[in-house]
Amino acid sequence: MRALLTIAFSFSIFISFCQKPPLKFGDITQEEVSMTSYPADSSATAVVLFDYGTSSIAYVQSNNWFQLTFERISRIKILTKDGYRHADFEVPLYHSSSAKEKLTGLKVVTYNSENGKIVQTKMKSDGMFEEKYDQNIDLIKFTAPNVKEGSVIEVTYRITSDFLHYFRDWEFQSTIPVMWSEYRAAIPEYFNYEKFMQGYIAPAINESKEFPKSILLTSKERSAGRVTQTSFQTDKIDYKEVNHRWAAKDVPAFRSEPFMTTHQDYISKINFELAYYKFPNQPIKPVMGTWADLNKSFLESENFGAAVKGSGFLRKITEEATAGASTPKEKVAKVYNFVLTNVEWDGSNRKFLNDDNLKAALDKKKGSSSHINLILVSMLQKAGITAHPVLISTRSNGFVRENFALSSQFNYVIALVVIDGESMLLDATDRLLPMGVLPERCLNGRGYVISQDSPGWVDLTAPKSKVVSAVELSLNPDGELEGQLKVTSNVHSARRARYAYLSKGEEEYLKNFEPAKTLTITKAAFNNLKEIRESFEEVYDFTWDNNSGSAGTIFISPMLHLQESANPFKLEKRDYPVDFGSAFDKIYTLKLQLPENYQFDEVPEGKVISLPANAGRFIYNTSVTGNTLSITSMLNVNKSMFTQDEYPLLREFYNIIVAKQAEPIVVKKK
Repeated sequence: MRALLTIAFSFSIFISFCQKPPLKFGDITQEEVSMTSYPADSSATAVVLFDYGTSSIAYVQSNNWFQLTFERISRIKILTKDGYRHADFEVPLYHSSSAKEKLTGLKVVTYNSENGKIVQTKMKSDGMFEEKYDQNIDLIKFTAPNVKEGSVIEVTYRITSDFLHYFRDWEFQSTIPVMWSEYRAAIPEYFNYEKFMQGYIAPAINESKEFPKSILLTSKERSAGRVTQTSFQTDKIDYKEVNHRWAAKDVPAFRSEPFMTTHQDYISKINFELAYYKFPNQPIKPVMGTWADLNKSFLESENFGAAVKGSGFLRKITEEATAGASTPKEKVAKVYNFVLTNVEWDGSNRKFLNDDNLKAALDKKKGSSSHINLILVSMLQKAGITAHPVLISTRSNGFVRENFALSSQFNYVIALVVIDGESMLLDATDRLLPMGVLPERCLNGRGYVISQDSPGWVDLTAPKSKVVSAVELSLNPDGELEGQLKVTSNVHSARRARYAYLSKGEEEYLKNFEPAKTLTITKAAFNNLKEIRESFEEVYDFTWDNNSGSAGTIFISPMLHLQESANPFKLEKRDYPVDFGSAFDKIYTLKLQLPENYQFDEVPEGKVISLPANAGRFIYNTSVTGNTLSITSMLNVNKSMFTQDEYPLLREFYNIIVAKQAEPIVVKKK
């Protein structure tokens, strides 16, 4: 009988490519400590001097399997007090029920210049703590000690992992400038990883080299007989290893632009996904599952599908909640309102249940998005309604790559109901939105429906948001202006206004109301504050002490500071799409009445402009009848996303709008 003893790989865990590592931990220079600014970006609050990482795979005999090792050295320069936040670190560690990634060799040192000497402060052994993030991720958190303006922070650590599918991604770009970022990976030919480079900063170095390697397989054989004899045999197995090296130099800070999802969607980085194993004389073993596999996994999970199917305690609760409902739509509304009012969202985004089950969340009257919406799905199913949970990725979590069935891409759960062949998406976490309107955080591409019979993709859309502002303004014979402003908003626009009012109170709300900064509000009324299905209505009576102009001449801003005061799109060229989340309308009407002793001297001309394919339209109409001026400004944006190629036209579209809405009305005494 032949028994395997050892398998030895002839490469080190911390890879030594042909090139030496770009830095050595602790090798700090006086120049780095004395650095006071970053010439390439004078606004930088901190700079990554070096960020160097390696990943390698080695066979571990005790586990009879391969192990992934990741090592990192980072060196960061703190330039201003605003850069102190870059002294806080988080390291995610993956775990399953049977194994856990391990972090070792953590060193955190802060270097400061004192009397011309470099003085170091080491983080104490109790300086880090562990925090549970979700079912499979824990966060190791720590902060560099004794950080000041001018400090250099250095961090190094090692992560060993049995999860070859959790190959560490690498970000070349950060929210602060990066002078040098380098990542190396050594991967035996037995493992095939899909690699995805994203972003708009191409690495200065992108090279791969294949090296011959060998495995020494030692086995023993015992022969039976009067005397047992043991013989050893060593076999050599040759294989190939691919060494990858990527490096980027002088990478500018990533700066978020208006109307975009998370920077993680666009930052320059490389991602890895394990596609399959292929060992000698063995068939390919796929690792990356299909969407059908993922669907089955979620249906069977005790923290997801099994919890929805079970939860027998919800049967009686559902019967009581739906009492008196005669139609499926009424049942859906009653169940939705029950969950909405009985379980408050705790602000956490989850796809799986955490330590609390559905009953615990209902008892506490508080839970995550998964608690709330899985309760919703379970109750709807028990009420005889076709309902399924839907996995989504929120805007802050990033887009989903639909080509890869990876549960790690999702961080949130909503519900899908089907009534008489019509589908409706529900999220019972937000009490300021009507049923059937998803929160803005959920408007991110498509979600995946988990279902026994009809799994698949569903678009995450929202009804068009609208704000209508109507002003009636009159000028009295003494040149004083007074009038009434009525603002009506729906869905997400109404939600934002209601939230601002209810969370801050009326006094603070009025302070932040833009027209109130120039108008004197004499009376304010707010209608339908809690009638969420109705439009939110704000009515303001005001006077306007307009001192612009010379004697006998008055300049009036027709939009009352409700216009697009500045173009939100500053950059001439944008590398990322514009994502509004949903389509929207902004409508403004003005009726200005003059007394007999005044007349209109200058009135803005009308204008109509459109974007291609009816993507947007701006109409500005003016008309004068006697001493009455009517103005209508109508902005229609008919789609939620504009590509980089469409950006120049969108930017110019807004330039025209800003200029037109800023044109004044000029009135003079007769």
